[in-house]
Amino acid sequence: MTTVNDAQVREILREHRDGGTISRLYATGEITEETIPALGRLIFNLEQQGLDEDAERVADVVTYAHEVGERPPVDGWVGKL
Repeated sequence: MTTVNDAQVREILREHRDGGTISRLYATGEITEETIPALGRLIFNLEQQGLDEDAERVADVVTYAHEVGERPPVDGWVGKL
């Protein structure tokens, strides 16, 4: 079971919006086949910058996305934070 909920996903991703897949997850809750690879690239970049704690938090979002699976935008998603 994941350690983060919808509101925490939004909180974690707020500063990592990319104008693409990660931004869509942040803004709408949408998870596509591109979401986990995009989050993986973000984790790699954060680790390269020495931001290991941020990378671990994003890894929690990967677990969340894997458990939830692909889905369209979620009604009421913005109200979750």
